[in-house]
Amino acid sequence: MKNFNDIANSIAEDAVQYAMKNKIVLDYTRESARNVDTFLGACHDNLDKYDGDEGAKILWNVAVLFGTYIGEMLLRSGLSEKGFVWVEDDGLPVLSIPGSQTAVSPITKAHKRILNGAEDGIKSFVDVVFSVVNGEYPKTGVLRVPDVETASGEKIERIIFKESDYYISLVAEGKEDFVIFKSHDGFFQFYGIGNQFVCEAWFNLGGRRAYALINPDCTNTKRVNLVTPFGQYTPRELEIITLEQLKTAVHEYFSNLEETDFLAKVPHEKMEM
Repeated sequence: MKNFNDIANSIAEDAVQYAMKNKIVLDYTRESARNVDTFLGACHDNLDKYDGDEGAKILWNVAVLFGTYIGEMLLRSGLSEKGFVWVEDDGLPVLSIPGSQTAVSPITKAHKRILNGAEDGIKSFVDVVFSVVNGEYPKTGVLRVPDVETASGEKIERIIFKESDYYISLVAEGKEDFVIFKSHDGFFQFYGIGNQFVCEAWFNLGGRRAYALINPDCTNTKRVNLVTPFGQYTPRELEIITLEQLKTAVHEYFSNLEETDFLAKVPHEKMEM
């Protein structure tokens, strides 16, 4: 791939001109992310007009165009000063600091905004990027950016913490049997419904270390039925946690890169393998 840094500005300018024809102003300010949201939202609202391979290609090209604009806006708004440049990651241009593991993928985000709608908002993505690179979010630890997998087979790469509530809601509302957040060193999975969930955290799979998250206010180890629309489970009562406890555990999983840091903040018991 040609060095994307040499052509990104030209592509971003194409986005500016294309948006202008649609009476949308893109001026490389942080607030212009709202206008990108508006344009990509219109694409999402008309997905039925983009059928087949040709339609999918058009939408991907739109994502490249406006994702590149967002990337260039991020660079001009402070990321460049912090050392970010365009680099290639499996053939896809992303923003990263060479030699680091930190990466931002505005093109992927733009594509997700088109396909998934407002839940993948560009403005919130930009806000999170600035918070992360400025060391404001999370307050402690390192932000994980794991992949997600649902029981129905959906697989999404590199989600950020603000997106986790959506996947939690899928399980809570009975739309998915389980959800798994997969990271470099293992995964975090949960299932249940309403206000009752069972969660497990697995680390360094070669070493087979797994932990059951527990409700610290419960000491009952008797097995009980946990029924969801997709099946019946028999965890111990102390292993059933509330929705609020689940959200807290997910937050800690995203915020703590190290296994020991995560376990120090989340009530758990080691699972016998």
